[in-house]
Amino acid sequence: MTNIKTLSDITNNGLCIGCGLCQSILGKEKISIEMTDKGRLEPREINPLSREDFDKVKEICPGVIVEGLPKKEVSNDSKFDTLWGYYNSLFYAWSTDEQIRFQSSTGGLLNGLSLYLLESKKVDFILHTAGDPGQPMRSIPRFSYTKQELLSCESRSRYGPASPLSKFNEALDTKKNFAFVGKPCDISAIRQLSKTDGRISNQCKFLLTLVCGGSTEFTKSQDFIKSFNVKEEELETFRYRGFGNPGRMYIKTKDGREHDREYNSFWGEESTWRVHFRCKICPDAIGESADIAALDTWRGGSPKEEDEGYNAAIVRTQKGNGLLKEAIKAGYIHKGSNLTIADINDFQPHQVSKKKAVYARHLGMKKNNLPTITTNDLRIEELYNKNSNEFNKKEELGLSSRINKI
Repeated sequence: MTNIKTLSDITNNGLCIGCGLCQSILGKEKISIEMTDKGRLEPREINPLSREDFDKVKEICPGVIVEGLPKKEVSNDSKFDTLWGYYNSLFYAWSTDEQIRFQSSTGGLLNGLSLYLLESKKVDFILHTAGDPGQPMRSIPRFSYTKQELLSCESRSRYGPASPLSKFNEALDTKKNFAFVGKPCDISAIRQLSKTDGRISNQCKFLLTLVCGGSTEFTKSQDFIKSFNVKEEELETFRYRGFGNPGRMYIKTKDGREHDREYNSFWGEESTWRVHFRCKICPDAIGESADIAALDTWRGGSPKEEDEGYNAAIVRTQKGNGLLKEAIKAGYIHKGSNLTIADINDFQPHQVSKKKAVYARHLGMKKNNLPTITTNDLRIEELYNKNSNEFNKKEELGLSSRINKI
């Protein structure tokens, strides 16, 4: 953290994920979130930030610091795994609403929980990421107060860049209760802000996330529509997946042309993912500081065929445990069979490999005199020490070869 002295130290070194929280806490008159030529959302200083303002950013930025589950959230019932962290329970789960289950990215677990929270009046709204109705390939933060608002905004997986926390302070200013659904790095940023902003513990009632494969740069989406000779301004619908599990990449133009592509043809080869650099060094893509993390359940890590949609739930806190039990009892969520860590490893081999590799990648950053993310309670050095020397060296050297892509 000591090597990071300016906002450009974060953005120029590939540490920014574009969450938007810096804009939210400082205001649009000081920071603007903009799309870069590389297809990333990043903050731009309207005027040079004061030292006081930048110190506020450093304290909460997930490009600067990421921590594990707060100690106060670890209960006597918590179980622990060196790679996956603390959890209360693991099981299959999906929405009982067949429309939600079909249209959602996997089994509709996060949408089902969000709907329960709204209709049981445990929260007033959900802060989440949605498709921009005017530019459907792009994502925007949204406050959803009703089922119609929640489900009519292309809110299933948004793999491209998004800034869901750019409206977080606005959410707090409503003085209403809400739940947040976003990426693990977004959750981490909220946890950091909660150390200095007491409104969060009072108003942000639940933190829900997904086990994250990474945020792709916008150029990946642009290449997809270009392959069909479609321009962004012609789009009416842009869907990364869903309408089945995993569903197909799908676009529809304003004049009625439709194109799609099978999921694995777009995501099957990892080398073509064009994942943001920050995601390659992410110390927590598995949602360790959330109340609940939802994940895909494909054996071996990729889909072999379409199915009805089955999430797995990693329930990390007592609050998350209570929420799921209530949602199951109320008929919003179906609880499937229990799972083991071995099952989760099988579903998410990419996450297993990355978590083991992250510390070596951070060392690669440091050995190239580049700043990297400070981590606490995420065990990445412990996992590094359990790896073979060959594995660690390969990851460290691999990071060095990627530096020119920052």
